[in-house]
Amino acid sequence: MRLNLNQQELCEQIDYTFSNLKLLEQALVHSSLRSRGSSNNQRMEFLGDRILGFVISDYLFETHPEWREGILALNLNALVCKEACSEVAENVGLGKSLIMGRSESKYGGRTKKAILADAIEALIAAIYLDSNMSNVKKVIVRLWHQKLTNLSEVELDPKTTLQHWVQARGMNLPQYVDMRRDGADHDPVFYVEVRLDNGLSALGKEKSKRGAQQIAAKELLNQLEQTL
Repeated sequence: MRLNLNQQELCEQIDYTFSNLKLLEQALVHSSLRSRGSSNNQRMEFLGDRILGFVISDYLFETHPEWREGILALNLNALVCKEACSEVAENVGLGKSLIMGRSESKYGGRTKKAILADAIEALIAAIYLDSNMSNVKKVIVRLWHQKLTNLSEVELDPKTTLQHWVQARGMNLPQYVDMRRDGADHDPVFYVEVRLDNGLSALGKEKSKRGAQQIAAKELLNQLEQTL
């Protein structure tokens, strides 16, 4: 197997040479290419997503020993979210190398953020399978270098943190539902429930709607920590 020009340029951009070119090819095959059956990059995307999360988590843990868990989690979510992954993919020109169905390509598949994000994760898996964790870590840190130098030490409020959490996982934004209001007009108590796509929910109670939303978000974040 020989690489085409776009694939050669991609390897130069990521500064990695594959020993097994079939791994690279599979990482570039989008599911719209139905003639290849199940031989696409979806399984690799699954593996690459976990590898990316581990490598970035390890990097943040080692380079920022002063950060609390909340700040580590916030920055991790920002670095591995679909938007961040698609930006890295765009930076290395990954879209040009994708192997996809004619219709998908015709209607802008090579520039779709979701497709690019999945493809960069599949590429990470291909590098890992072709070599080892040490090499894939070097590639990730190099490709994410600019983002790794623009990290935030500010721990955001629960509502914003929850929003980052769901966005990093491609979920819809949390829904905040006003459940009821108790108390006199001069001393009200608001009850607000926050709900996620995955069925999880939590209730917050406070003297203002905004406060109730923050408490509900905090309660839900606590649930997520216990279930993950």
